[in-house]
Amino acid sequence: MNNKFKKGLALSGGGFRATLYALGTLWRMNEDGLLTELDTITSVSGGSIAAGLLMLKWEKLTFEEIDASKGRYRATNFKEVIADPLIIFCSQTITNKFLILLHTLNPTTTAVIEVRKKYEALLFGKTRLCDIPNNPLAPEFIFYGTNLDTGASVRISKCEIRDYKIGSASDHGITLAQAIAISSGFPPFLAPIRLCGKDWTWNDTPYSHISAEQILKLREHLNLCDGGLYDNMGLEMIWKHGAEKEYNSVFCCDAGALLSLPWHGWLKTIKSKFGLSLRMTDIMINQQRALRKRMLMRNYIEGEYNGGYWSISSKVKNFKTINPLLSESEAKQYRHLSNLGTQLDRFSDTDNRMLINLGFCHADMSMRLSYDKTLIRPLLPFHINNDNIIDNTIKISKDSPIGI
Repeated sequence: MNNKFKKGLALSGGGFRATLYALGTLWRMNEDGLLTELDTITSVSGGSIAAGLLMLKWEKLTFEEIDASKGRYRATNFKEVIADPLIIFCSQTITNKFLILLHTLNPTTTAVIEVRKKYEALLFGKTRLCDIPNNPLAPEFIFYGTNLDTGASVRISKCEIRDYKIGSASDHGITLAQAIAISSGFPPFLAPIRLCGKDWTWNDTPYSHISAEQILKLREHLNLCDGGLYDNMGLEMIWKHGAEKEYNSVFCCDAGALLSLPWHGWLKTIKSKFGLSLRMTDIMINQQRALRKRMLMRNYIEGEYNGGYWSISSKVKNFKTINPLLSESEAKQYRHLSNLGTQLDRFSDTDNRMLINLGFCHADMSMRLSYDKTLIRPLLPFHINNDNIIDNTIKISKDSPIGI
């Protein structure tokens, strides 16, 4: 395929709310066969959980043709294979403040290890990335981490792990659960994730300014953490422009947290230096997200590529020309979702399904307005009445087996 015509989707970080918002996006793209039109899905943190299950379960999806000339095929069993297991998974607490404290005080384990174990037990098993079958309809999946030693973004894929400062390595043997744990391992308690790379097959990079001796040392052990520390929107690979441009269509699904105003919380109340450090981190991450979003919008406006950007804070009133799936009055019932936490801690069943609906609605608005005006207006995955009771969907028990 001509590189100038590649299509990429970036799924942001943001804990379980990002997972469910991304699930809504993937669900909407599947409705018109746009998932199989994609060449690449990049992801960070909570978005990586959704992307990881899609990668793992792709072989179990059954596709029907929508428009073969555009590479569009719809998975008819997307809800059963992808959506239902993710809803069950996000209905459980993977970690929270209490569990982090408990694991920190336990000399036999760490919060990092326990989170990875839950990923293995509840969703991904111990499947290695390299063992996941290739499929002609599947996009390439890229999971982002950050190298604490080099300060660089780290791309983890089926075939390689890449840090532009120290090179790329094949035969890494990283499991899917490890990749997701790295991508969602936010410091200080869920990081670092330490990988031994001394036996991997490394290729040099033309971009590094580090000495050869330092590179060899840094390749021996990699100290990795959440990809959102470097790029919480997961855009790094797919949004290049000018001479380095590879993608003609760029989609971005952003469930990242807005900076809380004013600064609040118990760590501020007790005048904790640790709390001050966390606030500084929030401000810096918010600033880099704002700069990336500004550049992304500029690239859309200047015609570098088409596609679309949507966020958990998108407003339906700005999309009246395409008749959004949620009316303005209905959208008001969803406003609280942008204030939900960005941890791996469960929400209510209603909020879970509302997050999916919102991701579905926002992706639909953006794609029908900015990408393909011929797309048919679909129905939301779930109907939620005024009493916040979910209708027209199968009730899923948290005790139902997910399968690996």
